[in-house]
Amino acid sequence: MSDNNEIIVTVHMIHGEDLKFTVEPSEAKQVGMSDDIENALHRTSLAIEVDNKLLVIPYSNIEYIEVDPAPASLPLSIVHGGRIL
Repeated sequence: MSDNNEIIVTVHMIHGEDLKFTVEPSEAKQVGMSDDIENALHRTSLAIEVDNKLLVIPYSNIEYIEVDPAPASLPLSIVHGGRIL
């Protein structure tokens, strides 16, 4: 995690190039993070505003998305406490 409490999001693309950006945590985002994750699982693309640009990335182009640190509140459908071996 970065020193100023930013949330770091890395989108690992299928073609191998990663897209990494930071998001400032706000109370509204932290409270709604669990619902946002649940809703994102039902969409076909990731849409995010970064540096005054709107990026719309089809999930078919994404291998996986990494969020560091993980939100404190996660949907029940997500396995908690995993470790990569």
